[in-house]
Amino acid sequence: MEYSDIFIPVAEHLQASGAARPRERWGSRMKYGVKGFDWAWLGDFKVALVGLRKYGAPNSFVALREEFYALFAHGKPLPAIDLGDVEVAVSGGGAPGERLAYALHKLLSEGIFPVVFGENTWSASCVYDAVKAYQKSVAATFILPSACLGAAQEPLTDDNVLAHFMADYGRELETLNVLAYQSYLTSPADVQALSDRYCELMRLGAVREGIARAEPLLRDADLLCAGVNAVRCCDAPAATNPSPNGLYAEEMCQLVRFASFSEKLKACYLGGFSLAGDSQRQTAKLAAQLIWHIADGFACRTGDDPAVSKTCRKLQVELGGKDQQLVFYQSKATGRWWMAIPADGSPEKRIIPCERSDYEKALRLEVPDRWLWFYKKFTC
Repeated sequence: MEYSDIFIPVAEHLQASGAARPRERWGSRMKYGVKGFDWAWLGDFKVALVGLRKYGAPNSFVALREEFYALFAHGKPLPAIDLGDVEVAVSGGGAPGERLAYALHKLLSEGIFPVVFGENTWSASCVYDAVKAYQKSVAATFILPSACLGAAQEPLTDDNVLAHFMADYGRELETLNVLAYQSYLTSPADVQALSDRYCELMRLGAVREGIARAEPLLRDADLLCAGVNAVRCCDAPAATNPSPNGLYAEEMCQLVRFASFSEKLKACYLGGFSLAGDSQRQTAKLAAQLIWHIADGFACRTGDDPAVSKTCRKLQVELGGKDQQLVFYQSKATGRWWMAIPADGSPEKRIIPCERSDYEKALRLEVPDRWLWFYKKFTC
């Protein structure tokens, strides 16, 4: 399948204006998908931008791209390409199609990190389909204002995207986490249903009390699905179904950077906004800054995951009894922590992100709550 069969390239005037910006701006560093683009060129890039445009609708991402191209790029240049937009159906009820799946699989196979953005939330399922076709199991983390499931048997929409993901739970979907949900927007029954399936949930208030506590949940994700509508409306007025409460803009930026800094994250989807009514460009600016933080986190990766690196310290804590020890790992580069959890039926232990407080609790001869939670998940 050719590039021109899949993408609508970024408008020439946007490419020209981006290239004309000073060297330290993202626009001058960005390359673009053009007619005649050869997939063999993908080897030159590390990050790719992909927009999901409503079928037959005018381009709604002009402002977002203009705002992103104008941002300063720090550090060593990160080879990045803006492939343009893929047209998708106006409503749910099916994936945007094999064209997008083909393109995303190409990117993932080349080790390129796709940053996909669209105006809805349900298109996250299309990115998920591509990631699960690339690897056997997927851990997905959502940043959403609501953790309501909806009905999986209904056509796919923003209201039931979590239910469609959960239909794969225990097969291709290994983990599903939801951050920053608001209790008054979420059914207690759905919270219970997700908790019973060992999905990690973190309310908005809990995130705000200690944002660092959210980092382990984001560090373990293969796919991040971030809804701009999780941000309060005064920071993101063009969000879908804007709410007076939500994350502050800087909190959302910090969360997506936590996720993209992780070696494990394979792709990111940014949705939940409609720029058509964004008269002051405030939401476009926020979306651009979110993409900036995602790219910056990716560029600053250190390769310190103990599952793939030997640069971590291994610490064993004896709890007193025979074979009663907990194993922790600490990165020498970043100070981040992991712990080993026995997995039922496997001699290998699972390495799970955790906090220093879990290690300190073990030193007091107490089994950390997070260790117990994952032990039950993997052995029950």
